[in-house]
Amino acid sequence: MAYAAALALREKLRELCPKEVDDEKGSVETFRTEMQATMAEHPEKKHDFTFVRMETLRRVTGDDSIATQVFEAWFAQRNRPRLFTGVLDALRALRAAGLRVGTLTDGNSDPTTMEGLQEVVDFAVSAADAGAAKPDEKPFRRCVELSGFAPVEMVMVGDSAEKDVAGGKKAGWRAIWVRPPKLERALVGSAWDLGNAAPVDGSGLADAVVDHVREVE
Repeated sequence: MAYAAALALREKLRELCPKEVDDEKGSVETFRTEMQATMAEHPEKKHDFTFVRMETLRRVTGDDSIATQVFEAWFAQRNRPRLFTGVLDALRALRAAGLRVGTLTDGNSDPTTMEGLQEVVDFAVSAADAGAAKPDEKPFRRCVELSGFAPVEMVMVGDSAEKDVAGGKKAGWRAIWVRPPKLERALVGSAWDLGNAAPVDGSGLADAVVDHVREVE
């Protein structure tokens, strides 16, 4: 999902700014570097990826209108995920068992508006909503507030050992680590990738380890 959205951003940049954005400037890697520069310039906003991406687009294009159009193209693709086989069935089964399902992201996608996911997601929290990114406790506390459950009753399911597993455990949750199938390509353009964080094995931190979300059932 992150990589497809990054490609959509590049193509829109090339469409609207063909002279200003050449192959190098419009590459996924170059835009990632530009976003890192924005985060360094605005450290108090580095958790807010809508701000970071928009501010970067304004600087790259020099035009607010074009920046908005490019962001909208990126955001539309970001909210059209390609789900792994069995994910929706697993989430439906969890809800049928009486559990509430929420999402917690450092990015700015909104699962409550996504076709398929909107029917199985009860609440969604982003780093921008909470005022901090994982593994800070703020977004985890916000999830607790929205869920209506106590921290000890919460379970974090995620593929980042540092952000999801360690962050969840620090907040008093249990945690399940989903072992990522292809780390490098899947994370291009993501918050993890932008932070230059190396993939970490979460098996020693998590309460359980699975290779697919459907195993969480």
